[in-house]
Amino acid sequence: MSKRTFQFLLILSLAFIIRMMFVGNPGFEADISFWKSWSLAAADHGIVWMAHNTNINYPPAFSYVLYLMGIVYRIFADPHNFNQYWYNHNYLFLIIAKLPAILSDLAIGALIYIFFSRKKFPFLSDHFPPPLFLASLYLFNPVSILDGAIWGQVDSFGVLFTIVAVILLLNKKPGLASFIFIIGALTKLQNIIYIPVFYLFILRFYNFETLKKSIFWSFIAFLVGTFPFVLAKDLDTVLYLLTSNADWFPLMSLNAHNLWWIVAGGRGMDVSDKLLAMGIINAKTMGLILFSGVYLFVMFLVWIKPKPGNFILGLCLSVFGFFLFTTQSHERYSFPIVAFLPFLIPFLSHKKQKFTLFLYFFLSLAILYNINTGFALNYPTNALPVLSLFISIPATILSSILHIILFGTLFILAASEVSLFLPFIAAFFVMVAVSGKNFSYFVKKQIPLTSLWPTAAYQGYGSMQYNMSVNSYDKWKNWNFLSTQYYFYKKGIGTHANSTIIYDLNKNFSKFSTDYGIDTEAGAAASVYFKVYGDDKLLFTSPKVTKFDLPRHMEINIKGVKKLQLDVTDAGDGIKDDHADWLGPILYK
Repeated sequence: MSKRTFQFLLILSLAFIIRMMFVGNPGFEADISFWKSWSLAAADHGIVWMAHNTNINYPPAFSYVLYLMGIVYRIFADPHNFNQYWYNHNYLFLIIAKLPAILSDLAIGALIYIFFSRKKFPFLSDHFPPPLFLASLYLFNPVSILDGAIWGQVDSFGVLFTIVAVILLLNKKPGLASFIFIIGALTKLQNIIYIPVFYLFILRFYNFETLKKSIFWSFIAFLVGTFPFVLAKDLDTVLYLLTSNADWFPLMSLNAHNLWWIVAGGRGMDVSDKLLAMGIINAKTMGLILFSGVYLFVMFLVWIKPKPGNFILGLCLSVFGFFLFTTQSHERYSFPIVAFLPFLIPFLSHKKQKFTLFLYFFLSLAILYNINTGFALNYPTNALPVLSLFISIPATILSSILHIILFGTLFILAASEVSLFLPFIAAFFVMVAVSGKNFSYFVKKQIPLTSLWPTAAYQGYGSMQYNMSVNSYDKWKNWNFLSTQYYFYKKGIGTHANSTIIYDLNKNFSKFSTDYGIDTEAGAAASVYFKVYGDDKLLFTSPKVTKFDLPRHMEINIKGVKKLQLDVTDAGDGIKDDHADWLGPILYK
């Protein structure tokens, strides 16, 4: 055994021991409880049953991990021993649950060391830090230790698939790389962020024929990752697991120190992301536009100069941009940067290597503080005690500002690899997108209410439907157009008594008009009242509306109103058949 190999194994062993020292920490207890619930269901009844009968919101291939957790646990203990199994300090389960992340950490460190220990590889700088140092940057980074060994999350498990795929791509194995990459996306949903840039790099680094073959292997990976559901002919559940997180927490920020944490005044967990941010664009849409601008820049970066370094830079910017500019972002979504940057450094010039090491240090501090803050706000006794002393709203806002500055620094680094003109193209795209979304508001002076999305919606049956009747909530076979006494409307809201729908208008409008009535699909017992409130003040109450009434019309002055509330209440005889429609609702500037 060579001296270098011995040193590496020593470092790897030390990294493992440090992590095992923290395994007994109960971690983020809600997440650990989910692992327990889902893994028990998968081991007892199978993966498909688990997906149907628990509240799982992770992608389909992660079910394999949960199944293995459950199987391994029952080898050593009885998961049906309620008090033992559900005890927060169940050390056996904590080891099993945290082991995927811990082993992934070690694997990432090993991959960094092995890949950069090669004598020669195209595109690498002539001089770069020793591979052992680069591996240690990740292995001993407190962010990687906190996220997996202490918190109990599996972010490193998802990152591992992406890094393996990148290494395989650079070693001229794009088919296998694509297979691994898609398995990763089906295991950790955040990996889908990289899909466009991943396949664009294959096209530019190789050719179109290679891209076609890679897509084929990606399809095979999809079948493997969803095999239990394919076997059960249950692709509806696959679609649900891949999309259910889209609006799971409709809030400005899920403790992520980003742009929206600043906008929310350090209370991102308390503010809806459906509040208007610019004109008639809500925060969620505005965030997606900003992120799209970043992604457009990344695509140009990889298209113009498809070098490995630019590809890895693109991955960093993609995930960092997603973390910073989209709403509903978790504090852990910036985690992959901690693994990607050590892998990027050897591809940069010597001067930029030093700069990136400096950047990595401050990024690690910012990410560590952010993740620990989110952890401590939920489980203060389980988080890092020293960092927890510095938690305050002003401190978290400063952390958010620091994150944005560090992103800007990384963005400039990427732009210097191609052209400093590219950021202006991204900015122009954002301006055009914002102008386009606001066109009706600024030019036509009116918009359909359905152009906005409510900050809150509650009702006594089904779920609110845009441009369809309320029964349409129950799968596509029941989709129906909105209509009252067979007067059909293209736009409107299908709801059911008793319902409340609240919109943020931000004082942008002066008049609200709409037709209203009982939907044609309703039974004969339907009878309701329609009510409109502006900033909690009653502005309109309809007469009693029944099944056989024709559509009625209202126009209301809402000048200066910030919050518009639409209510439908039953008429004193219960809510049976009370399918109510707001038909063709219009807001006027």
